[in-house]
Amino acid sequence: MSAAAQNLMQQWAIANKIPVSDELRAGRLALTIDRVRMHLLTLRSGEILVEARVRDLPSAPVEQNLILQKALALSTARMSEVSVSPVVDDAATLLKLQTRLPPLATAEDLDKAVSMVVNEVEFWREML
Repeated sequence: MSAAAQNLMQQWAIANKIPVSDELRAGRLALTIDRVRMHLLTLRSGEILVEARVRDLPSAPVEQNLILQKALALSTARMSEVSVSPVVDDAATLLKLQTRLPPLATAEDLDKAVSMVVNEVEFWREML
């Protein structure tokens, strides 16, 4: 975990009136913005990972493949506009969107990334 990334997350949280907790001091933060549950995590590389769940994936392989094909097409169409990536969890039970902030990011960069992920999740939920 990077001390600079951890400090940046704490500064962002304080600026947004989010209480500093043990979780935040450990470089993790979970919060809900506009019905979107977000997770922020500091990485050893000094980056900050921002992610949020788009939807659960069906357990039936045919239905799951249809959703993932739509997600791939949507991701391809959106890649020139936004820097978020779709990710399937290890258990293949949910689809998330993620973005990473570089080690030298600012609180403004983090604010923009969080807003972008929230907006994209809402958009993806409508499209899928």
